[in-house]
Amino acid sequence: PMSYTRVLVFEHQVSWAENMKRYKAESEPFFRQHKKDKTLESWSIVQTGENTGFAIFKFKNKAKMNKFLKTANAHRSDVAKDLNSQFWAYAGTVKASG
Repeated sequence: PMSYTRVLVFEHQVSWAENMKRYKAESEPFFRQHKKDKTLESWSIVQTGENTGFAIFKFKNKAKMNKFLKTANAHRSDVAKDLNSQFWAYAGTVKASG
């Protein structure tokens, strides 16, 4: 089976601490709902600098990823506008091994 991973690289004009406050209030509930709905398998957030980081999203298949993206794009646009942010997304298949 092929799973899909999507990486979202971001840079905010606010500090990491401010970003995490907003994440816990707005984005985390959004991701939890998608996990509950079984659209999203898992996600993690990684800090790479004072105001930069990336998010890794894992999906069971491409259809689940596309379903997630239909609502995630609007959510991401709202966050970008509010935090004066930039985002870059990368996606691809991941082959199961072993």
